[in-house]
Amino acid sequence: MRMGTLLLTLVLVGCTSVTSSPLSITDPVPAPTVAPMVEPTIPPPTAAPPSAPTPAPFNLATPAIVIENPQQPIVPTLIPSSSVLPDARLAIYRPGPGSQVTSPFQIVGRGGPSYNERVYIRLLGEDGRVVSEQTTILFAYPGNAGNFSTRMEFDTSAVAESARLEISTDGIRWAIMDQLVSVDLVLLSEGLPRIHPVQHGPQKLAILRPRDGGVVEGGAMTVRGAGWTDSDLPLTVELLNQSGLALATHELRLDSLEPGVLGAFELVIPYDIPYAQYVRVAIREGNADPPGLRYFSSVEVWLKP
Repeated sequence: MRMGTLLLTLVLVGCTSVTSSPLSITDPVPAPTVAPMVEPTIPPPTAAPPSAPTPAPFNLATPAIVIENPQQPIVPTLIPSSSVLPDARLAIYRPGPGSQVTSPFQIVGRGGPSYNERVYIRLLGEDGRVVSEQTTILFAYPGNAGNFSTRMEFDTSAVAESARLEISTDGIRWAIMDQLVSVDLVLLSEGLPRIHPVQHGPQKLAILRPRDGGVVEGGAMTVRGAGWTDSDLPLTVELLNQSGLALATHELRLDSLEPGVLGAFELVIPYDIPYAQYVRVAIREGNADPPGLRYFSSVEVWLKP
């Protein structure tokens, strides 16, 4: 027993010797060691490249982009700068040149004033025969210009035939032709029509001097005008009396000397009349195939000896 007690005591003494002594409350407490804080180096922000705005979706309100020709087009100077072609006094709006029509087809236009508001319509075949003709009226008060509209029937034995549509009006003072316009068509006995409309434009061949309603005297008349032609045939200028008879006739060509190109003309017409009277100064363009008139325009003047 004593031996065991002695061994236990020795063990306890050895454990006590290796145990650290307790701290006193009077001993200073060492401060904890804190590593210095190092602020991270932040690189300056780099500006982002500007991005293109996202285009809006296309809709009907989106403006169109117009690309202009870098070079200005060449404007012909064949007409004197002081001359301006007036608006057409007689025009066909429908059908336009080159239209293919079947029977019946609609004719729409504007003209006048005309004697008793009459409008005369003829359809000529490729051999010059009259395929169809009729008379309609202007939708206007007497002595005024107005629109006209009608339907024309025709009969052709061919599947397709070239034709020319003529429309004319008379002067309001007496019943002789004042204006005539025409368009080339194709008549179809079968198939689907193809109509080309036309907008109102300038007068094809205009007499700029003398003016409509003017007074001319002295035995010579200066006629000046401008326009374009559809062929290289010469034009004819006439002085027509109240019966439609020619008091004087002269042929001429535009100074452009090329079909479809604007040009001008000027000539002096001598005349000899026994008394003062109204006459028509007319210019006409002929057609070779089929033969006949392609265009006719006139002005009325009071002619003195």
